[in-house]
Amino acid sequence: MSSLWKSQVEMVSGRELTLRLTSVHPDSGAPSDSALFALRLLVDGRERAAGDASVRGRDDVPGAAEDIIESVTMSDLQNFPFAEQAEKRRIEDGLRARGLDSHDEAAWRAAFEDAWRDLWSDASRLPNARLEIRVYDPSWTAGLSAGDHWESAAHG
Repeated sequence: MSSLWKSQVEMVSGRELTLRLTSVHPDSGAPSDSALFALRLLVDGRERAAGDASVRGRDDVPGAAEDIIESVTMSDLQNFPFAEQAEKRRIEDGLRARGLDSHDEAAWRAAFEDAWRDLWSDASRLPNARLEIRVYDPSWTAGLSAGDHWESAAHG
């Protein structure tokens, strides 16, 4: 599955973890404040950033999210909802303003793809939010440090 989110640890202390989530794919939708979404992010972080494969699959165990995640608070939502069609029109308008002709399919497609890639490389223009996660057991935040980051296909 494609990555949907970039997660970056802003703060970790005992049972608390604060993540900045930034969309990396238009299909990400809005982040969720559900325990399952938070657990999926945490499992990916423990595996990818902390190198701990022992947590793999824990997010697939029925009821695990409620047993592991005490609370989730979402704040500081920016650029939601993502208006994909409006962004595409903005890019196309910009290409026309530069004098590109949409009938030159190869040049148009290349220029559009460059502009689309530029959009998804500029975190300030992408949907993002802060997620504060509190776990029951501090071992779930072990190995993670401020500045750690990873991509995730978390949903839910």
